[in-house]
Amino acid sequence: MRITSLFFVPLAILLTACPAPTDSADSASPAITRLRADGHDLVNADGEPVLLRGVALGAWSFHETWISLMSYPAHGRLWLQAADHGCQAEVEAVLADLGPSGDDGWREAFEQALAASVGADAAAALVADAAQYPSTWDDSDLTMRLVLEERFGIDGRDALLDSFQRAWVREEHIAWLAEQGMNVVRVPLGYRGLTSSSDAEPLTELVWNERAFDRIDELLDWCEEYGLYAVLDIQEAPGGQNTYSGSSTLYEDPAMQALTVELWQELSRRYRDRDVVAAYSLLAEPMSAPDTEARDAMYDQLVQAIRAQDDDHLLVIHDGFEGMASLPQPEVMGWEGVIYSTHLFEWGADSMDAYEAFLTLWENGFELTQGEHGVPYYIGSYSTFVHADYAYEAAEAMRLLFEDEGWSWTVWTFARIDDPIDQAIWGDESSWGLLGRLPEDAVFERPDIYRDDQDTLETKLAGYADIGLEPNPDLLDALTD
Repeated sequence: MRITSLFFVPLAILLTACPAPTDSADSASPAITRLRADGHDLVNADGEPVLLRGVALGAWSFHETWISLMSYPAHGRLWLQAADHGCQAEVEAVLADLGPSGDDGWREAFEQALAASVGADAAAALVADAAQYPSTWDDSDLTMRLVLEERFGIDGRDALLDSFQRAWVREEHIAWLAEQGMNVVRVPLGYRGLTSSSDAEPLTELVWNERAFDRIDELLDWCEEYGLYAVLDIQEAPGGQNTYSGSSTLYEDPAMQALTVELWQELSRRYRDRDVVAAYSLLAEPMSAPDTEARDAMYDQLVQAIRAQDDDHLLVIHDGFEGMASLPQPEVMGWEGVIYSTHLFEWGADSMDAYEAFLTLWENGFELTQGEHGVPYYIGSYSTFVHADYAYEAAEAMRLLFEDEGWSWTVWTFARIDDPIDQAIWGDESSWGLLGRLPEDAVFERPDIYRDDQDTLETKLAGYADIGLEPNPDLLDALTD
């Protein structure tokens, strides 16, 4: 079960699984026109209904490290440091029996189990060594950004992350998505990634990161070329609309509210004339609002600020997992050109029977609430997580329901690398990434933000372009006709 070779040899240069972009003169990409709402439908400039179907670009700009593997979970770091301590075989045996790192007692259980084979002192030394490198394995990019800033400064941090962005999503990916019949990408963004401020200091102003906007502009140009729309989606606003990066102060702090308004004013200024932008998703998953009134008041500030700039883009309003019935009547709020949205992640569903129950619930419930709201619905994220026949059957059934009802959708997520450590020790595979399979002969050298020097990190981050992730065929079949 030794897996050293997956991490300690140079990156292989592999052909990408996606096709090279075609000459625009030979392609027949659908025309991109400004979308608007017409009752329950999205329609183009000719009044023709448009159903958005595609993927979210997880980890690209708002960099969730569990997707890209630009980090190690606690058990992965222990496995890595075990090589320096000469006890990797023993660590692998303990991990195989104990399972992945989890609750607060896991580390103590690991140390006790390892001590039985290598002795208490050696086990304690390994655990102490690994503790020098706290995990940045997270749904947020804050901890990763703090390490990069501390080691390389703000400019070094931003330059390294720009190298990653250039590699993670490329033109051939957009061309490939179009070939699969998809017509939209949701682009999760965090204010931190759009700015060049210190992440270690209190936020007082927004200093724009032009590297990040160059990448967005480039992405939008590719989307326009191949006939895909983009939904610009704020995953983290100043103050935080949820607690993925720690505490959430947005709903109680007028200064953070003002900065969030400024953020959307800047995005509107830059993109109000871009028809390829299907919609602005104002606050993804605003689940830390103390109540629906606070959620809707924050949304209203953003709607009014964007409309004051003569920007008529569609605006996505997310329910914050309070239920679609919790969203207000648009006419009561004075909102026009809005889309109502939720994300569907049913962690407790472990069979097709369980998903069938959810499908019935969504069909009946959303039909009722949409009839009351009178606006388009958008399932901004969904996934069935696991690599199992029932999960792919459920993913297809969800897609078919959404399309039958006329609800646009984007699956989470476009690409995700299953952890080779977890695969080798426990045989773990997931269905998170549409591009989610390392080629059989791939060699992936994971970036180590604590121990790699800047040049090494630059090489590894740019090397994501050469990994050649292949489609997960089961998920691809579930999402395409």
